[in-house]
Amino acid sequence: MNSGRDDNSVLAVAQRRRMTAVAASALLFSVALAGCAPVEPEVSVPAASPSPAAPDSSSSTPIPTPEPLIIPGCDTLLPLSDAKNLFSPDTEIFTEDDIIPPLTDDVPEFADAASNATIAKHCIWGLPRSDGGFNLAVADITEADSAALSTALSESGFVGATEGGLTTLARTADNSLSVGSELHYLAGDLWIYVNATSADLAVDVADRGLEAMRTANPTRTY
Repeated sequence: MNSGRDDNSVLAVAQRRRMTAVAASALLFSVALAGCAPVEPEVSVPAASPSPAAPDSSSSTPIPTPEPLIIPGCDTLLPLSDAKNLFSPDTEIFTEDDIIPPLTDDVPEFADAASNATIAKHCIWGLPRSDGGFNLAVADITEADSAALSTALSESGFVGATEGGLTTLARTADNSLSVGSELHYLAGDLWIYVNATSADLAVDVADRGLEAMRTANPTRTY
């Protein structure tokens, strides 16, 4: 009485076998076709060129380092011929040092800036067998020393003004014996100091020193 169920089982097995046979035939047929088909030549495909690496936007542009300050010799800062024209035909150069001595007593920041200077030049011109003369000092100082010196000079009676990045501080002392004029130029890391017998002479010497520094350091904007 189970013939119906058995038939179904047999049918199922038969169907599976037919499906297997058909699949096997199809496989053999496809293999035969593949054997008979002409072989096409292989075509080489060139490898794709790697894409150029994108620039790393996270990398920061290096900050250019300023060139070291160049301070020429005294004869370049103020040629002897100019010193003679400005002061006296008998003018001679007495001193050319690479350090600046403490030339003033009432402004301690002067000595601090001079002793901390990276490079410096101190020149003295004058008349033989005479007390008459003048000096020029040029130095490379830090911004902190420049600011401290500027403040101290202003508090000590120097009259100042700033124009085009150049700070000028001047003081003239007039006593019964002589007239002395002091002049400072401050611009960035540059410090120029002149002590002369008159205000006009101090300005002339400082201006020539500044112009010589501009020529020796063309990348600076003094």
